[in-house]
Amino acid sequence: MKISELQAIFLSQLEKHLEDWKFIKGQREFKKVNGNITWYFHISCINHVGDFDGVGDVAIEFKKGKERICIIGAELGNIEGQGQKRFKVSNRKDAKSSAASICELFLRVGLPFLQKYSDPYRVISTLENGGEEAMLISPFADLRPGKLQSMKRQYQDGI
Repeated sequence: MKISELQAIFLSQLEKHLEDWKFIKGQREFKKVNGNITWYFHISCINHVGDFDGVGDVAIEFKKGKERICIIGAELGNIEGQGQKRFKVSNRKDAKSSAASICELFLRVGLPFLQKYSDPYRVISTLENGGEEAMLISPFADLRPGKLQSMKRQYQDGI
């Protein structure tokens, strides 16, 4: 079976597990919008000869109208504290079981991450404090000051 066919099966299985999320096929991501905050669950497919590994990450985008204020996120295995977590898919059975496994991990660690960091003041505090938690939600240190300033400008009344 072609890798592209396996990926299609894998993604369709994910759609079944995440019925209340909008699936954007071209981006391989699931999306949920609540006001000025958008949650993303993105799937990467790392191809090999004859199979691929599925990897999931989550992100939260803060917006004002159509303008992005800030986006933060992390890979599911890193949220869990284990490093990148890959889900091998080499056949139809793997596609189904790996989709179920990545969804379980998403519900266990990804969804709580999204809920926790949907609080803009939590994001501001985390970026101000630095350390491992700031590294998790914003791994590029040179971008953190800009994210922090954007968040503070938008949410300064509550600080």
